[in-house]
Amino acid sequence: MHRVALITSGGDGAGINSMIEMLARYEGIDLYGFHDGYDGILVNQPIHLTQTHCANHSLDGAHFLRTARSKLPFTKDGRQKIIQSLVEQEFECLIVCGGSGSQIAAKQIHEEGMNTLFIPMTVDNDVIGTDYTIGYDTALNHILNIIANIQNTATNMPGRIFMVEVLGGNVGNLALESALAGGCDLAIIPEYSSNREQIAKKVQAKLREKQSLIITCSESAYDSKDYQAGDQGVSFSIADSIEHLTGIRVRKTVVGFYIRAGHPSNRDAIIASKLGYFTAATIFSKDFGKMIAIKKDAVITVDYKELDFSASTTNQENIDIAKNLNLLNS
Repeated sequence: MHRVALITSGGDGAGINSMIEMLARYEGIDLYGFHDGYDGILVNQPIHLTQTHCANHSLDGAHFLRTARSKLPFTKDGRQKIIQSLVEQEFECLIVCGGSGSQIAAKQIHEEGMNTLFIPMTVDNDVIGTDYTIGYDTALNHILNIIANIQNTATNMPGRIFMVEVLGGNVGNLALESALAGGCDLAIIPEYSSNREQIAKKVQAKLREKQSLIITCSESAYDSKDYQAGDQGVSFSIADSIEHLTGIRVRKTVVGFYIRAGHPSNRDAIIASKLGYFTAATIFSKDFGKMIAIKKDAVITVDYKELDFSASTTNQENIDIAKNLNLLNS
């Protein structure tokens, strides 16, 4: 039997239950989970994640395991405490489900003596080495539902500017892809200038062509680059500049934590299930020190040593399309 520990770390992502439920099906894997991420390994008792425990909950928006952010794994002492606790409980490996910070921690813990595997899970889709992260598609669908309703209002009440601020961390994938899919007029993302005057002039030019505009804005679109995780409201200051130049009031919608959970989309559920399936195979082969990733719609394993943390995680194809459609502030 492979005695395996599992945590979810960082922000939540719809679909992760499908991955866990798939793992729990396998005879030969004795799966345990800890609530509250890395910290939970030290302070919480493990939960036995059997097939019976996980049955009929794979599509729930509430995780089997509570997730949390932690500073513990970012110090040498903290990592050693995590490793010591796992070794004392006779775990063969630790599976970490989370975003970019959790990925770095999983890599470091592995390098210091504890077998780890990493599963990309974040609505931001900003994890190095994978094209896709669990939770991203569900978040996009939530945003698109809101944009669709705003489109109706824009038709019913023309002559207005609408701005939708979305999550995304330091990467503009959510704002960019939802703008493309939703037929929006401008996407304000951290990869491009968020200079207020430039944005206002671009909006003014677009108003010569359309009666109403819909703009998506990433939560991290600060020109000063002093964004901190969890900050919200940057769209309000951008809207003030637009209003000053155009004389038209901007109707603002901040789409925050609403998009994180809920029932997963089909894409999130099926990809999460496939990641769980391949994670089981990786455990049986004892091929640790890897991320189970998505590349060109295929599930692959990526060695931590191959990760280039200086690389961009913004979808370049979407960037190119947005440039051609004049959706970016460039």
